[in-house]
Amino acid sequence: MLGNRMLGISIMIGGILILIGTVLHPILVAPYAGEEALHKFKHSQMWMLDHILMLIGMFLWLGGLAGSSSYFRKNGAAMFYISLGLWILILTAELTILPLIGNEIIGRHHGVLKKVWEAIFSFGLLAGYFAVACSWAGVALYGWCMKRTENSFSTWFQNSGFYSGVWGFAGIVFTCCFFKTAYIVLPLTSGPAYLWTMWWGWKLFRKKI
Repeated sequence: MLGNRMLGISIMIGGILILIGTVLHPILVAPYAGEEALHKFKHSQMWMLDHILMLIGMFLWLGGLAGSSSYFRKNGAAMFYISLGLWILILTAELTILPLIGNEIIGRHHGVLKKVWEAIFSFGLLAGYFAVACSWAGVALYGWCMKRTENSFSTWFQNSGFYSGVWGFAGIVFTCCFFKTAYIVLPLTSGPAYLWTMWWGWKLFRKKI
């Protein structure tokens, strides 16, 4: 089993890489806005780089979170593993299938290929929402396990884990019902859960557990 310090480093570096990849990625929130997505893909100079950063980041971040499950019950770790599995599929498709088809479409009229590209994009974005929901469910379960077991974690840390995870999960559900609200809802609801994971990584790194 990896030591606490290595798990903490993995979580924090992975979280930072995910944040950088998210900033570099074209802003797209609606799975069914395929034409808009294709237009932004054509004009994106960072498509490959940001998805590579995201893939590496997900391995480190989710792997570190799942690897620290010895402090909790295994339910939370299972959610992180499910999320990681989804992200591997999504990001692999966005690093291979979408660029190959997209480059074939650019400058040509390929109606069928265009629809295939849009369909794969739609699947990937919606699956991405599900993957994030699994991550925040994992955070909530970690917080819940802390609240139900004797440990040295502060009440504030335990409660913030549970409630930020629930809040983040609820934000994903709301976003999936009203995609256009994602620009505001996602930062407000996913931000606290993301920060909690970085806080947990810092605790592991400093061995303050």
